[in-house]
Order: sequence, then C-alpha cells, then structure tokens
Amino acid sequence: MKDIMPETSFSSTGENAFFLGIDGGGTRTRAVLLLGTGNVIGLGEADSSNFNNMGEDVAAENLRLATRAAFADAGVAFSPVQAAFLGLAAVRSGADMARMTAAAESRGIAPVGGIQVKNDLHNALAGGLDGEAGLALISGTGSSCLGRDPKGNYFNCGGWAWFMDDGGSGFGLSHDALMTAVRMVDGREKPTPLLPAVLEFYQVPHPDFLLERLYNRKWTPAEIASFAPTIMKLAADGDPAAMGVLRRGAMALAELVSTTAANLEFPEPPRVVLLGGCVRSGAPYQPLVESGIRNSCPGVRLCEPLHDTIYGAALNALRLASSKNLIPCTVRPRFPKK
Repeated sequence: MKDIMPETSFSSTGENAFFLGIDGGGTRTRAVLLLGTGNVIGLGEADSSNFNNMGEDVAAENLRLATRAAFADAGVAFSPVQAAFLGLAAVRSGADMARMTAAAESRGIAPVGGIQVKNDLHNALAGGLDGEAGLALISGTGSSCLGRDPKGNYFNCGGWAWFMDDGGSGFGLSHDALMTAVRMVDGREKPTPLLPAVLEFYQVPHPDFLLERLYNRKWTPAEIASFAPTIMKLAADGDPAAMGVLRRGAMALAELVSTTAANLEFPEPPRVVLLGGCVRSGAPYQPLVESGIRNSCPGVRLCEPLHDTIYGAALNALRLASSKNLIPCTVRPRFPKK
C-alpha cells in the first residue's frame, strides 16, 4: 500500500493514532494497520500464529513479523499501537487469552492493557455479517460455529479439534469415509467405489496395509481433510456410501448452528453466514448443509459473507479502540480501492 501512503510520521493520539487488527489462522497470520479515521494504511503477513501447533514463542514472533510487515507496507516506522485486537486460532480459554496477550505484549505490539485476544472466529463473524448480530458457521479443515445476539452475548459451539470433534468438516468427512471403508472390508457394509478411492488416497494396494500406512506416517488434519473433494465427487456420481458420509456431515453442522442459536436470544430467526471451503463447496454437500440448517432452525436466513476475515479483524480493532474511548464508536474500516 505504499503507493497510497507515503512514508511519514504520525502523532500517537487522535485520528492519527495507530490501531491493529490481526487474523491469526492455522496457515498464516495477517495484520491490518489502521488510523483512528478507520483508514487502512498497511497490510502484513507471516506464518501461522496457532500456538498449539507452532509453540508460543514462534506464534508470538509471527505476530510481530506480521505487524512489522503492515507498518512497512504503510511506509511508516514501527511503534506500539494504541489498541490491538488479535483473533487467533486455537484460543479458547481465559488462560489461552492471557498467555497470548502476554506474548504479544512481550513483542512490543501494544502497551500493557492495549491488547485484546479472542478466537479467530470473532473475525469471521464480524467480517461475514459486517459487525451485526447473527451466526457464522465455519467448515474448512475443521468446523465450528460462533454466534452473537443483539444484546452482545456470544456462544461458541464446536471447534474442539480433530481428535475430539470437527464433525462435518473436511477432516470429519474424510475420517467418516475411512471408517466406512473399513466397515466395507469387514462386510459390515456393501462395498462401493468409496473403498478403492480410500485405498488410492492412502496409497496402499490392499486394506491390510491401511493401519501400517496411518501409523508409520504423521498425517496432519489438513492432509486427511484433502480427501473430502473426492468424497463429494463420488457422491455426485451416485455412490450411496459417499452420500451417506455427506448427509451425516450436514447433520453435524446443522447441530452446531441449532445449538448456538438455542443458547442466544434473538427476537427473530438470525442470519447465518457460511464460511470455509468445505461448506461453500456447492453441490452436493452445500445444499445438504443448508437444508439441514433450515430444518433444525426454521426461519433462519442463510446469507453470503459481506466481507472477509481481515475486514473483521479491522472492525474488531476499531471496536476495541472505541470501547477505550480512543475513537468514536461510529468509525468503520475503509480499505483502499483496488
């Protein structure tokens, strides 16, 4: 963004104060630098800041690198921002928030008391619905649902990671397909093209080699989830077992939505935005998910995301700044026109 923001310096108060939003996912960390006017002046990127996967020190360093990159993009010298909102993957408990807040403070991103850490779902919800109340259902490698009602109450359902949850996600579908395939081997289910597709994906000539293949290589959830498109294609081609996997996944996602909605107070059925490559994959899976949601939550309004997660991070940063009376509550993010 240097073409729109020449190198200069700013005061640390008023409209020219710096504010920072971060969207820290499992794959990459993106930072957005804003002024108190809402103008976005810099964007930066670094590797993942998921502390469960990367370790706390590496995650904190990637937060610093993304922040520095945003300042460099703006063409201004780095200085601690007045307020920073960090939406980070894997953050769930108060202890998680406290440790990552301290880690960010140790990297000089913002002064003590100037950082707020939440799960990255908060960026997805804020961006998807432009800051309004409603629900965000995410199904990519994993799955989760976050809702906020008009009173400002939040509820998060799912997101317990692959070894405890993630039903209906790319990983969840792929795991279900694997279990279905071994049932076919035993004769507990009738074999379909799903079985040879599983063997081909795991590169084994016979089902007897599946255990060895799975145990002798460290498979990441994302690698296993990459089988999901094959399941969808098989279902589209008429494979009944693959279609069963998709139906069960759709039911799991609908349950996330209905449980989230039931734990919040909406005067009328809420809007639900669908996010993530798995749930936005089109036919045959997406229609099953949408139908399941409508059946479990009559009247809900399924809608397209209005903005992406980096917009949500910017909006959450401005909300944090307004809660500290640093800027008016009416300030909205303004990204440069491309």
